Amino acid sequence: MPAVASAAATSVAARKDLDLLQGSWTTIAGPKEARLLIAGHRYAFEFVGGDVYIGTFDLAPGGEMDMFIQEGPEDHKGQVAPCLYHVEGNGLRWCPGRLGSGRRLSAFPSVDDAKYLCLMFRRVPRR
Repeated sequence: MPAVASAAATSVAARKDLDLLQGSWTTIAGPKEARLLIAGHRYAFEFVGGDVYIGTFDLAPGGEMDMFIQEGPEDHKGQVAPCLYHVEGNGLRWCPGRLGSGRRLSAFPSVDDAKYLCLMFRRVPRR
């Protein structure tokens, strides 16, 4: 696993974002309906009616996230999704780059751009 965590651990912004990301999220915009659960540095990501991904993630300054896929479709296991994210209040914008490419997008595309899986999430209130 790449060692992004040590850089994230020293970043006040990344620690704040990690705290803000904790909990359950559901999509409100984007090409697919999904749910995301974050606990610590672990995630479970479910495409409604489709695949489930489970793994760990690291944050880096500037809204970068590396998601390490430990469980999911066989051809995705062991790969890293280089993502962009932006969390603010009860909203989360998230977009992965190509799995295993090591390349991250430099900016968020529109949620309507069919070439990308850019999703907008809303925090699910605790019961």
